[in-house]
Amino acid sequence: MSTISVTVEQPNQARMLEEWLKNIRFVKEVEVMIDEPSRKGNAGEIMKMLDSMKSVKMLANITDPVAYQRQIRDEWERK
Repeated sequence: MSTISVTVEQPNQARMLEEWLKNIRFVKEVEVMIDEPSRKGNAGEIMKMLDSMKSVKMLANITDPVAYQRQIRDEWERK
């Protein structure tokens, strides 16, 4: 048995190559490892912040959502 390793630039290229290889009769197994793209700029920072907030239950202590929203609107009116 022999193994070939291939590196491509884009994740969609890796998926296309995977499909092509799976259709070759003598190919026994295809394993694809796609690295998460590096996040750059403001969008990357926002995504990092949102990812860190996933585990925090920010609004879990609200028992009555309608009253909570009304309170927030009242605070806006006062300012």
